[in-house]
This record gives sequence, C-alpha cells and structure tokens, in this order.
Amino acid sequence: MNEKLVEKMKADPYANFLGIELLEVREGFAQASLVIKENMLNFNGTANGGVIFSLADYAFAAASNSHNQAAFGITVTIHYLAPGWTGERVTATVKEETKPGRLGLYRMEVTNEKEDLLAVCEGMVYRKKDTVIS
Repeated sequence: MNEKLVEKMKADPYANFLGIELLEVREGFAQASLVIKENMLNFNGTANGGVIFSLADYAFAAASNSHNQAAFGITVTIHYLAPGWTGERVTATVKEETKPGRLGLYRMEVTNEKEDLLAVCEGMVYRKKDTVIS
C-alpha cells in the first residue's frame, strides 16, 4: 500500500471528529473502528444510526480508494440489525466484491466486540481515471 495514500485516509477530518481509527487497509479491503460515546446516542439511548453509517462509509471509502484510483460512492444500502451501546467498540469491515473497473461493489459489516452483527451494507462506487495520490 502507498503510505501517502494511507496517511491521507487517516487524516480524514470527519472520521477524526468521530474518533474513527483506521485499523487496516489493503487493496479492496478496509477495517475501521470507533468507541460509541454518550454524545453519539439517539433519544432511545442507543447509537445513532448515522454514527454506524458514518463508520461503515469511512471504511467503504478507504477500501474503494485503496487501488489509488479516485472512487466516489454512488449508492449505499444499510440494514440495521442490532443496537450499539455506550462504551462499545464497533468495527466496520469492508470487502470488495468486484474487481477494479469503472464500477465497484462492496459489502460492509459492522460488528461489536462480541462480534454481534449490528449492520450490513452494500455500496457501489464510480471510479474516475484520476489517482488519489500522484
């Protein structure tokens, strides 16, 4: 992996705001995690769906741009299966389902520390000819 590319991914302002940590990235794969804090809860006392989505979306961006070809999300479908709780570390794992081309399909899973499945997502990107890092 291109170290400059990984550093650019780790410098993502929104991910840093949420406290997301990029655990691993390689071509077609990424894993990221965060700890759910009280200010990330909804009025029912569980992790806001937007936090879970943001974690999955960040890992999706890392995996889809891991080929150093600029990739832009064009659709994501998410299914929430279980709640996240304060203090839990949740992890998004993203795997590329198609080989690089103009369109890329990715599967995302968000789990807690017990490996309970909190959400599953499917996302598609459009890849431009431009590189992320020259």
